[in-house]
Amino acid sequence: MSLLGGTALAAVFTPNPDHSSTWSGFFGFLALAIGCAIALIGLYAAISTWRGLEPSRRRGQVLPVTLTGGCFLVVGLAVAALGVWLF
Repeated sequence: MSLLGGTALAAVFTPNPDHSSTWSGFFGFLALAIGCAIALIGLYAAISTWRGLEPSRRRGQVLPVTLTGGCFLVVGLAVAALGVWLF
C-alpha cells in the first residue's frame, strides 16, 4: 500500500483522553518556557558582566554580580516550577 493510503493517514495526532489539552496546560508550558528563559538570561548577564570587568575591579564586584545572577536564577526557577506544577 502506498504512503498516501488509508492506513497511513490514520496515524494523525489525537489528544490523550487522560491528559486533555487545557488552558492551564498552555499557561503552564508558557510559564515553564519563560522561567527557563529568565534563568538563562540572568546567568548569561552575570557571567558576561564578570568577564567584561577589568581584573582589578573583579574583586570588588563579586557580591553584586553574584547576587544579581542568583536573584535571576531563583526567580526563573520559581516561575519554571510554577509552570511544571500547572502543566
